[in-house]
Amino acid sequence: MAKLDLLSFDIKGAFEGDKFDKALSWLPKAEHPSVMRFKFERDRHLALASLLLRRHYFSQELQTPWFDLEFDRLPAGKPVLKHFDSLNYDYNTSHEGDWVIFGCTKDMKIGVDAVAIDRPKKQSIDAYLKSFQPQLTHNEMHLVMDSDSEDIRLETFYQLWGCKESYTKALGLGLSLDLLKLDFSNAQNMIKMKFEGKQLDNWVFYLNRLDETTLAVVCCGYLETSMALDPKMIEFGQSTQLLETNTQTPLFTPRN
Repeated sequence: MAKLDLLSFDIKGAFEGDKFDKALSWLPKAEHPSVMRFKFERDRHLALASLLLRRHYFSQELQTPWFDLEFDRLPAGKPVLKHFDSLNYDYNTSHEGDWVIFGCTKDMKIGVDAVAIDRPKKQSIDAYLKSFQPQLTHNEMHLVMDSDSEDIRLETFYQLWGCKESYTKALGLGLSLDLLKLDFSNAQNMIKMKFEGKQLDNWVFYLNRLDETTLAVVCCGYLETSMALDPKMIEFGQSTQLLETNTQTPLFTPRN
């Protein structure tokens, strides 16, 4: 089975008082600016948790001394582990609210996205949703507006948005990919994706709640169209909370 590990970090209270400075000292000094560049305390805490989580994971996974690990970024911004190219690790992180999430695979590509389920404050929910119509396909917009419940309509939009974001992060393309090329729907107890009208069956999507207002989305798969998902990965995809639903048991392993 292809390797897949998922971790989460709830930062509430984690870095209060002198805990922040102590935790910051666990990072190489070269990484401190990546934390301290943020103006607001919460953003510094999220950045710190993100860097600690990946270092914790790889030090355990590779049995490598904590400070021997080095990281870099691809031109589009996706983070990568240095000096272990032959092991084919791919990882991704995201943060939102009080949460940092981390996902890692071997021999596959992965993108993760933490999404806040925010209610619009200055316009109606339907007006807010329709403002995103240029980024949603006709089928996706129909799926969003299909429910009689405003809450379900709003969550369905954020589910779709997280799927699109996680796929672009898996590819390492950032915002350069035209989101209209991606079309998501429920099929065969999974979330399926079409790219430019062609269904790609070698990608799997998983979404779930971290708490009442935060959604986690995981995308992993193969760039090569000839590569097929193994049965365990298909089973993982079938364990997802489907689009237009809002119940499921979190699968992320917490770290604090």
